[in-house]
Amino acid sequence: MKISCSQCGAELTVMETEFYLRCPYCEASITVTAVEDLPFIVVPSVGEEAVRRLFPAGAIAELELRYFPYADGPAGPLPVFSQPFPELEEYRPPAGDRKVFSEDLAGPDQIIPIDEDILAERELRRSGTVLHPVWLAMLKLEGYSQGVLVDGVSGRIVGDNPLEGETAPEVPSRTFLLCLLLGLPCAALVYWLLHAAAAGGSAKALLTILAAAAGSFAALRLFGERGAPSG
Repeated sequence: MKISCSQCGAELTVMETEFYLRCPYCEASITVTAVEDLPFIVVPSVGEEAVRRLFPAGAIAELELRYFPYADGPAGPLPVFSQPFPELEEYRPPAGDRKVFSEDLAGPDQIIPIDEDILAERELRRSGTVLHPVWLAMLKLEGYSQGVLVDGVSGRIVGDNPLEGETAPEVPSRTFLLCLLLGLPCAALVYWLLHAAAAGGSAKALLTILAAAAGSFAALRLFGERGAPSG
């Protein structure tokens, strides 16, 4: 099917599965389907800041909001999209504030297309399709990134969280190094002063150990495990 862009007049080829697209020439958003055939869209109740608070600071490299189509099935909403997110296959999204789709609620690039083959296979109807909001967070992990989905209504992570239970083994070792770096100079300074004063061997050893301990204690107070950076 061919239509004309309502803004620049360019002739566009539209697939049967498309109801909403962006003009490649003028970037205008175009609704193709008649108003009565438009899907519903669920307004997200969880914002970007709330999603970022679910993960450690700086863990999210990219964060985008997407709308996934679901159709009403006998036992609730069923996914009618083809996307590489297996965790959504068995996921049943919660109810939210439904509205009839309009251009001011989402952009064409945010809509995950409906798969007509899945609709036919599951004997579902296109009418009444609901677009559910899901945040896609790309997490920065060791040497690679991984996408994690967060429901835009409940604010819950869908599937596994790769950062859950993650520890920072470098913190104790960093604390140890800080103690060592501060304790050794203190011990060396005291030893040199005692040596210059010709102090006895026992007193020299005892005071040197105490100086090292004092330096290490100061390092713990300044850069202890609670305050030491985790990398």
